Amino acid sequence: MFENFEIIPQFEGTAREHPHFSLSVNGSEYKGMIQDDKVHWYQPHPKETLEEEQLEKIESKVIGMMSDYKEQ
Repeated sequence: MFENFEIIPQFEGTAREHPHFSLSVNGSEYKGMIQDDKVHWYQPHPKETLEEEQLEKIESKVIGMMSDYKEQ
């Protein structure tokens, strides 16, 4: 589905704390953040190259992984 998933902590312990992440799909790197249990993608947006169904599966998995990270 995707490779090289990395969580990038930013603004930890502040009101602006939102988990950021990066991942690779088919050799392309994408970055984004999670806010209110929704993925917000930075440019380039993966919907430009991925099918909607694949993107929904990726977003669901990312949200699950980020939830696990927050619980640690």
